Amino acid sequence: MTPASLVRRAREYLRTRRPRREGPDFDEIWCVFDTDQHPNLAQAINEAGRSGIGVAVSNPCFELWLVLHVGEQTAFMNRHGVQHMAIELGLCEGKNIPQTAWNVLDAGFETAKERAQALAERHVGNGNSRRENPSSEVWQLVDRLRRGI
Repeated sequence: MTPASLVRRAREYLRTRRPRREGPDFDEIWCVFDTDQHPNLAQAINEAGRSGIGVAVSNPCFELWLVLHVGEQTAFMNRHGVQHMAIELGLCEGKNIPQTAWNVLDAGFETAKERAQALAERHVGNGNSRRENPSSEVWQLVDRLRRGI
């Protein structure tokens, strides 16, 4: 699913799931996606923002967020390299996170969050977008979930 189609689906969910006179049956809705090579990524991010939908983008891919739990990654990497690294570290099996990785990911959350924030600051300090490769905003969603939104 592309970022644009994911945002459209989230907008539709917002439109159809919110009771009209009562509060929403959820607190927030988020879209999590990789940058890959989606030509309309910026449009999808902007549309999500206008619609009140949170966005967590990982560049080049979600697996970077997993890798940041156990090590620094400051150099540019393609998605295949990051995915291979995450598999080698036992943090994922294809598109699944194995049960054996959950304790590592839970224990490493604060470190991964700090590493992701440092990457964004480094990119901005170099005059680039905070979403340059490598970067991950997944910590923002996980942080909200851990705090109970």
